[in-house]
Formats: sequence, structure tokens, C-alpha cells
Amino acid sequence: MAMQFPLPLTRDLVLIGGGHAHALVLRKWAMAPQPGVQLTLLNPAPLAAYTGMLPGLVAGHYQRDEVMIDLVRLCRFAGARLVLGQADGFDRANRLIHLTGDRPALRYDIASLDIGIGAGPGGLPGIGLALPTRPLDRFASGWAAFLARRLQRPRITIIGGGLAGAELALAAAHRLEAQHPQITVVEAARALSGLSSRAAARLRKALQGPGITLREHTRITAILPDGLTL
Repeated sequence: MAMQFPLPLTRDLVLIGGGHAHALVLRKWAMAPQPGVQLTLLNPAPLAAYTGMLPGLVAGHYQRDEVMIDLVRLCRFAGARLVLGQADGFDRANRLIHLTGDRPALRYDIASLDIGIGAGPGGLPGIGLALPTRPLDRFASGWAAFLARRLQRPRITIIGGGLAGAELALAAAHRLEAQHPQITVVEAARALSGLSSRAAARLRKALQGPGITLREHTRITAILPDGLTL
């Protein structure tokens, strides 16, 4: 009987970012690995947050560690290597991914980007006073600090009246129900415009619950330490 030898690793597939799309790739790769391919995951930290569970975290249905993906364990399961770092640019001619800091570049044959979105500074005066929902780690820390203050009738303003804003408003109202919160969702245009009319109607009805105010066609011009300028 002829001996079977594993194929040498001749192709490099690099996954940039540990978001849930790449987490699913790693899980499926573990069940059906491709011979001859070195799989690498590049991410700044050994844990990644699953943003789809953010409203549940706000509502108190999940603890912070429950919304985190253990990338070390997942890569070990998939037979992939995990590189802790951040991409800084591509050398397409030589197929290299440059990293921040004094780190050696990563070779790639195929590179996939799943770095999610970030809340940029924008041009709104005082935007630094707001708590962005991305990255989720920072938001989770800020939300935990806010809860620790145990305010009576806390005031929360959510900027953006899309599906995510509506979910956050409902989740916060649920979590803070005993504290009688005042939650305002501010939307510069018509809220929930990206949804079907039926789904939007159901969410609008839900947002009529106690403690929630929806303000549409309202533009914020500045964020102040104690309020907003409209």
C-alpha cells in the first residue's frame, strides 16, 4: 500500500479581519480544508465581537464575553495560523500585505477583507462626546460605565433612525425600564426608510412605547456636554 503524504503548502489565503463572515469561513474550512493552502487570519486582537448581538448586549440578554469570538480557539480548530496585527497597505506587484509597526509583511495569493465599519470623526462639532457603536469593544465599555452610574430618568439620544437605531432604542428601553429613561431617536430624514412598509410600520408602533421619542426630519448641528443643538 502506497504511503500518503500531505501536499506542501503552496498557496496563501489571508483573511484580514476577524468579523463574523471570516469566522464562518474558518468554521467551514475546518470541516473541509483545501489541500496545499496555508490559511492565515490577521486581526489586531485575539477576540472579535459579533456585532449582530449588540442589541442583546444593550438589553441585558447577553454578557460581554458571550458576544466575543475566540479567534485563537477558532484558528486552532481550523488549522489556521493567527497573526495579531493590523494591515497597513498592499504591495500588489509582490503580493504582500504590509503591517503597522516594525512587523514583517505577509505573503498572499488571495486576500479577503472583513474589517467591518468604523465611526469616523465626521464634521459634526462635538462628535467626540458621543459614544460610537463601533468598535463594539469600546461601546461595550462605555455602556457598562453608563449603567454603573445608576441614573434615575437617564437621557439617551440615538443619532440615526435606521434599523440599528431603532433596535438600540428598544434594547435600551428594555434594560432601563425600572429607571424610567428618556430615549430620543433623531433622524435627519424619514426614519426606517430602508425597510419595507410593513416592517417599518411594526417598528414605528414599537417605538411608541413608554420613554421613547422619535424625531424625524431633524438635523443635529452640534453635540454639547449637556445636550444637542438642532
